[in-house]
Amino acid sequence: MRNMRTSTKLIRLCAVVPAGLAGSFVAVIGLGFLPGEGLVFAFLGTLVVSLVLACGWLEAPTARIFGFARGLRPGQRAVLDPSLALLENLDLAPGRVLVRLDDDARLPATPIGRRTVIVEPWLVQGLYERRLTTEDAATAIGHAVASQRVGASRFDLAARLWALPWTLVFVVVRQIARMFAWVPAGGFAWHLRIVVGVIAVFQGLQPGGDPAIGIAAGVLVAISYIAPAADRAWRSVVQRDADLIVAQRGLAGSLIQLAQWQHGSASLERVQRIRAAAAERVPSTPPERAEGPAVEAASGAQVLTLSTARR
Repeated sequence: MRNMRTSTKLIRLCAVVPAGLAGSFVAVIGLGFLPGEGLVFAFLGTLVVSLVLACGWLEAPTARIFGFARGLRPGQRAVLDPSLALLENLDLAPGRVLVRLDDDARLPATPIGRRTVIVEPWLVQGLYERRLTTEDAATAIGHAVASQRVGASRFDLAARLWALPWTLVFVVVRQIARMFAWVPAGGFAWHLRIVVGVIAVFQGLQPGGDPAIGIAAGVLVAISYIAPAADRAWRSVVQRDADLIVAQRGLAGSLIQLAQWQHGSASLERVQRIRAAAAERVPSTPPERAEGPAVEAASGAQVLTLSTARR
């Protein structure tokens, strides 16, 4: 377990440090109109806030801002209560659950910070309309909690704060590239941004050029490749380890369905790992179950379904 956590921390560091440096650079450029004292004050203020977040304070309001989320309403809380009760019995209960304000095709539940999980509105709606079972929702939320436990989440919000300027620039540029994706070779041009970086560095090193601007532009282009690749590698490792935890808690059936929904035919290897983890599960005293009959899943795990659930 210690080696596993060390590897995830190192991979996460490779994603966070470049993004944080790029965010600081973008912030300096954006705040260039301020005097030197203003930049120092902004830096110290960001440092203080990041230390506060690293200590676990102000997580609730910060998670609402960064996650574009709000607290559960009474009706939503009532719908999720059976799933949260099941997670409590499985030792996978989240410390705080928020619901995202917008609705899209993201993961059904996303971890943020140390103890907070953000659920998508369509997850609550599907549970209420009985298109999803109690265990389906519990699996999605429990997987987010397991990701927090193996994914070095202590400095998550602080890292998001430092990388925020870079994240905004990256999202805006990608959206512009997608808007012009209909242009012949428009999408290909985004993937060739490394050429722009090389040209910027070359021009900056020429007589009369500005080496600092050229090198900075080249570094930003390099980070646009390095940070997302490291982030994908980190998420892949965390997903694998979280899959093992959730499958060994007896939720393999719904987790396999979630993996197939996420990745389609590309989920073959992940599903095989989940089934192998479920097969290695050590028999123990079964936890208290939420209301609903239990049926055997193909993987051998207990699948909890509502009596009126329709798939």
